[in-house]
Amino acid sequence: MNSGAVGQLLRHLPEGGTLWVRGLGRSMWPLLRSGDSLQVLRCAAEAVAPGDLAVLLRADGGLTAHLVTGTSPVRTASLLGREDPSAELLGRVIRVRTRGVEVPVPVLARPLLRAAQRLGTTAFRSPVLRGARHLARAWGTSEWTRRGRARWLGALTVRPLRPGEEEALLVFVGHHLPHAAAELGPGLARGAGLAVVALDARGRLRGFAYAEQGRVRWRVVAPVARGLGVDGALQRELAREARARGWEVRPPPLHQPEE
Repeated sequence: MNSGAVGQLLRHLPEGGTLWVRGLGRSMWPLLRSGDSLQVLRCAAEAVAPGDLAVLLRADGGLTAHLVTGTSPVRTASLLGREDPSAELLGRVIRVRTRGVEVPVPVLARPLLRAAQRLGTTAFRSPVLRGARHLARAWGTSEWTRRGRARWLGALTVRPLRPGEEEALLVFVGHHLPHAAAELGPGLARGAGLAVVALDARGRLRGFAYAEQGRVRWRVVAPVARGLGVDGALQRELAREARARGWEVRPPPLHQPEE
Protein backbone atom coordinates (compact mmCIF):
# COMPACT_ATOMS: atom_id res chain seq x y z
CA MET A 1 0.00 0.00 0.00
CA ASN A 2 1.49 3.34 -1.00
CA SER A 3 1.70 6.37 1.27
CA GLY A 4 -1.19 8.09 -0.50
CA ALA A 5 -3.52 5.18 0.20
CA VAL A 6 -2.33 4.99 3.81
CA GLY A 7 -2.91 8.72 4.21
CA GLN A 8 -6.50 8.44 2.99
CA LEU A 9 -7.12 5.42 5.21
CA LEU A 10 -5.88 7.36 8.22
CA ARG A 11 -7.81 10.45 7.17
CA HIS A 12 -11.11 8.53 7.24
CA LEU A 13 -10.36 6.80 10.52
CA PRO A 14 -12.71 8.00 13.30
CA GLU A 15 -11.20 10.09 16.08
CA GLY A 16 -9.77 7.85 18.78
CA GLY A 17 -8.90 5.13 16.28
CA THR A 18 -5.30 4.02 15.75
CA LEU A 19 -3.30 2.81 12.78
CA TRP A 20 0.27 1.58 12.39
CA VAL A 21 2.19 3.19 9.51
CA ARG A 22 5.73 2.68 8.24
CA GLY A 23 7.94 5.76 8.06
CA LEU A 24 10.53 6.43 5.36
CA GLY A 25 13.04 9.24 5.65
CA ARG A 26 15.49 10.65 8.15
CA SER A 27 14.22 14.12 9.01
CA MET A 28 13.69 12.93 12.61
CA TRP A 29 16.91 10.90 12.89
CA PRO A 30 18.18 9.77 15.39
CA LEU A 31 14.82 9.81 17.22
CA LEU A 32 13.24 7.97 14.30
CA ARG A 33 14.93 5.77 11.72
CA SER A 34 13.83 5.14 8.15
CA GLY A 35 11.69 2.01 8.32
CA ASP A 36 10.39 2.50 11.87
CA SER A 37 6.67 1.86 12.41
CA LEU A 38 4.51 4.49 14.10
CA GLN A 39 1.18 3.95 15.83
CA VAL A 40 -0.92 7.00 15.04
CA LEU A 41 -3.86 8.10 17.17
CA ARG A 42 -6.43 9.88 15.01
CA CYS A 43 -7.25 13.19 16.67
CA ALA A 44 -8.21 16.80 16.03
CA ALA A 45 -5.84 19.75 16.04
CA GLU A 46 -7.09 20.76 19.51
CA ALA A 47 -5.69 17.50 20.94
CA VAL A 48 -2.03 18.19 20.11
CA ALA A 49 0.47 20.41 21.88
CA PRO A 50 4.08 21.50 21.32
CA GLY A 51 6.35 18.50 21.69
CA ASP A 52 3.88 16.00 20.21
CA LEU A 53 4.99 13.97 17.23
CA ALA A 54 2.25 14.79 14.72
CA VAL A 55 1.39 13.02 11.48
CA LEU A 56 0.42 15.32 8.62
CA LEU A 57 -1.10 14.79 5.19
CA ARG A 58 0.90 16.83 2.67
CA ALA A 59 -0.49 18.47 -0.44
CA ASP A 60 1.13 15.75 -2.59
CA GLY A 61 -0.74 13.03 -0.68
CA GLY A 62 2.27 11.84 1.29
CA LEU A 63 2.65 11.67 5.05
CA THR A 64 5.05 13.53 7.33
CA ALA A 65 5.76 12.82 11.01
CA HIS A 66 7.28 15.91 12.64
CA LEU A 67 7.28 17.67 16.00
CA VAL A 68 4.61 20.22 16.84
CA THR A 69 6.19 23.62 17.50
CA GLY A 70 3.03 25.68 17.93
CA THR A 71 -0.77 25.62 17.82
CA SER A 72 -3.63 27.78 16.51
CA PRO A 73 -2.77 26.95 13.80
CA VAL A 74 -0.69 23.82 14.24
CA ARG A 75 2.91 24.34 13.16
CA THR A 76 5.44 21.55 12.78
CA ALA A 77 9.11 21.14 11.98
CA SER A 78 11.77 18.46 11.58
CA LEU A 79 14.18 17.62 14.38
CA LEU A 80 16.64 20.16 12.98
CA GLY A 81 14.02 22.89 12.89
CA ARG A 82 13.07 22.88 9.20
CA GLU A 83 9.51 24.22 9.25
CA ASP A 84 6.80 22.46 7.26
CA PRO A 85 4.38 24.14 4.87
CA SER A 86 0.73 24.08 5.85
CA ALA A 87 -0.65 20.52 5.91
CA GLU A 88 -3.65 18.65 7.28
CA LEU A 89 -3.18 17.19 10.75
CA LEU A 90 -4.26 13.55 10.93
CA GLY A 91 -3.13 12.55 14.41
CA ARG A 92 -0.25 12.10 16.81
CA VAL A 93 2.18 9.26 17.35
CA ILE A 94 1.62 7.28 20.54
CA ARG A 95 4.02 4.36 20.01
CA VAL A 96 7.11 3.65 17.91
CA ARG A 97 8.29 0.21 16.83
CA THR A 98 12.01 0.22 16.05
CA ARG A 99 14.28 -2.80 15.64
CA GLY A 100 11.56 -5.06 17.02
CA VAL A 101 11.04 -3.00 20.19
CA GLU A 102 7.90 -0.95 20.90
CA VAL A 103 8.43 2.35 22.70
CA PRO A 104 5.51 4.45 24.00
CA VAL A 105 5.42 8.19 23.26
CA PRO A 106 3.48 9.62 26.23
CA VAL A 107 2.42 13.24 26.58
CA LEU A 108 4.94 13.48 29.43
CA ALA A 109 7.66 13.25 26.77
CA ARG A 110 6.65 16.59 25.22
CA PRO A 111 9.22 18.74 27.09
CA LEU A 112 12.00 16.25 26.34
CA LEU A 113 11.18 16.15 22.63
CA ARG A 114 10.96 19.93 22.42
CA ALA A 115 14.35 20.21 24.13
CA ALA A 116 15.83 17.71 21.67
CA GLN A 117 14.47 19.77 18.77
CA ARG A 118 15.87 23.01 20.15
CA LEU A 119 19.26 21.35 20.52
CA GLY A 120 19.08 19.98 16.98
CA THR A 121 18.01 23.35 15.59
CA THR A 122 20.90 25.08 17.33
CA ALA A 123 23.38 22.54 15.97
CA PHE A 124 21.96 22.80 12.45
CA ARG A 125 22.11 26.60 12.37
CA SER A 126 25.52 26.97 13.98
CA PRO A 127 28.15 27.73 11.29
CA VAL A 128 30.84 26.15 13.46
CA LEU A 129 28.95 22.91 14.02
CA ARG A 130 27.84 22.75 10.38
CA GLY A 131 31.45 23.16 9.28
CA ALA A 132 32.59 20.45 11.67
CA ARG A 133 29.89 18.11 10.35
CA HIS A 134 30.90 18.70 6.73
CA LEU A 135 34.56 18.21 7.63
CA ALA A 136 33.78 14.93 9.40
CA ARG A 137 31.76 13.73 6.40
CA ALA A 138 34.55 14.64 3.99
CA TRP A 139 37.11 12.82 6.14
CA GLY A 140 34.86 9.77 6.45
CA THR A 141 34.61 9.37 2.67
CA SER A 142 38.16 10.38 1.79
CA GLU A 143 41.03 8.36 0.38
CA TRP A 144 42.58 8.37 3.84
CA THR A 145 39.79 6.16 5.19
CA ARG A 146 39.21 4.04 2.08
CA ARG A 147 41.19 0.98 3.20
CA GLY A 148 39.60 0.96 6.64
CA ARG A 149 36.12 1.27 5.15
CA ALA A 150 36.86 -1.51 2.67
CA ARG A 151 37.94 -3.85 5.47
CA TRP A 152 34.90 -2.99 7.56
CA LEU A 153 32.42 -3.52 4.71
CA GLY A 154 34.08 -6.70 3.43
CA ALA A 155 33.48 -8.10 -0.04
CA LEU A 156 30.77 -6.12 -1.83
CA THR A 157 28.19 -7.83 -4.04
CA VAL A 158 26.24 -6.10 -6.81
CA ARG A 159 23.23 -7.92 -8.22
CA PRO A 160 19.57 -7.44 -9.25
CA LEU A 161 17.03 -6.88 -6.50
CA ARG A 162 15.36 -10.15 -5.50
CA PRO A 163 11.68 -10.73 -4.66
CA GLY A 164 11.01 -9.93 -1.04
CA GLU A 165 13.76 -7.31 -0.80
CA GLU A 166 11.61 -4.35 -1.86
CA GLU A 167 10.92 -3.16 1.68
CA ALA A 168 14.60 -3.18 2.64
CA LEU A 169 15.38 -1.13 -0.47
CA LEU A 170 12.66 1.42 0.36
CA VAL A 171 14.08 1.80 3.88
CA PHE A 172 17.55 2.40 2.41
CA VAL A 173 16.22 4.93 -0.09
CA GLY A 174 14.15 6.61 2.61
CA HIS A 175 17.33 7.29 4.56
CA HIS A 176 19.69 8.29 1.74
CA LEU A 177 17.33 9.86 -0.83
CA PRO A 178 14.00 10.55 0.93
CA HIS A 179 12.32 12.40 -1.93
CA ALA A 180 12.69 9.31 -4.17
CA ALA A 181 11.07 6.82 -1.78
CA ALA A 182 7.49 7.89 -2.55
CA GLU A 183 8.08 7.46 -6.30
CA LEU A 184 10.10 4.26 -6.06
CA GLY A 185 7.48 2.38 -4.01
CA PRO A 186 4.78 2.34 -6.71
CA GLY A 187 7.40 1.50 -9.35
CA LEU A 188 8.52 -1.56 -7.42
CA ALA A 189 4.91 -2.58 -6.83
CA ARG A 190 4.17 -2.45 -10.57
CA GLY A 191 7.21 -4.53 -11.35
CA ALA A 192 7.86 -2.40 -14.41
CA GLY A 193 11.30 -1.22 -13.40
CA LEU A 194 14.72 -2.71 -12.92
CA ALA A 195 16.61 -2.34 -9.67
CA VAL A 196 20.13 -3.47 -8.85
CA VAL A 197 21.64 -3.25 -5.39
CA ALA A 198 25.06 -3.30 -3.74
CA LEU A 199 25.43 -5.23 -0.48
CA ASP A 200 28.33 -5.55 1.92
CA ALA A 201 29.63 -8.80 3.40
CA ARG A 202 26.88 -8.74 6.07
CA GLY A 203 24.12 -8.32 3.50
CA ARG A 204 23.47 -4.66 4.30
CA LEU A 205 22.48 -2.37 1.43
CA ARG A 206 25.18 0.13 0.45
CA GLY A 207 23.91 1.36 -2.91
CA PHE A 208 21.26 0.96 -5.59
CA ALA A 209 20.36 1.93 -9.14
CA TYR A 210 16.91 1.91 -10.69
CA ALA A 211 15.69 2.18 -14.28
CA GLU A 212 12.18 2.19 -15.67
CA GLN A 213 11.25 1.83 -19.36
CA GLY A 214 14.82 2.42 -20.42
CA ARG A 215 15.24 5.55 -18.30
CA VAL A 216 17.64 5.48 -15.34
CA ARG A 217 15.89 7.28 -12.50
CA TRP A 218 18.28 7.05 -9.57
CA ARG A 219 21.72 5.83 -8.65
CA VAL A 220 22.93 6.22 -5.07
CA VAL A 221 25.95 4.98 -3.13
CA ALA A 222 26.02 5.30 0.66
CA PRO A 223 28.84 7.60 1.81
CA VAL A 224 30.64 4.79 3.64
CA ALA A 225 31.00 2.89 0.34
CA ARG A 226 32.22 5.82 -1.76
CA GLY A 227 35.49 5.33 -3.61
CA LEU A 228 35.28 1.53 -3.44
CA GLY A 229 34.12 0.91 -7.01
CA VAL A 230 30.44 0.53 -6.09
CA ASP A 231 29.23 3.23 -8.47
CA GLY A 232 30.89 1.64 -11.50
CA ALA A 233 29.72 -1.83 -10.50
CA LEU A 234 26.13 -0.59 -10.23
CA GLN A 235 26.36 1.01 -13.67
CA ARG A 236 27.72 -2.18 -15.26
CA GLU A 237 25.16 -4.46 -13.61
CA LEU A 238 22.28 -2.18 -14.54
CA ALA A 239 23.49 -1.98 -18.15
CA ARG A 240 23.84 -5.77 -18.30
CA GLU A 241 20.34 -6.38 -16.97
CA ALA A 242 18.92 -3.64 -19.22
CA ARG A 243 20.47 -5.22 -22.32
CA ALA A 244 18.84 -8.52 -21.36
CA ARG A 245 15.49 -6.70 -21.53
CA GLY A 246 16.32 -4.98 -24.78
CA TRP A 247 16.72 -1.58 -23.17
CA GLU A 248 19.35 1.02 -23.90
CA VAL A 249 20.08 3.18 -20.89
CA ARG A 250 22.54 5.93 -20.13
CA PRO A 251 23.95 6.30 -16.62
CA PRO A 252 22.55 9.37 -14.84
CA PRO A 253 24.60 11.59 -12.56
CA LEU A 254 25.28 9.95 -9.22
CA HIS A 255 22.70 11.24 -6.71
CA GLN A 256 24.23 12.53 -3.51
CA PRO A 257 22.61 11.26 -0.31
CA GLU A 258 20.48 14.08 1.09
CA GLU A 259 21.38 15.89 4.29
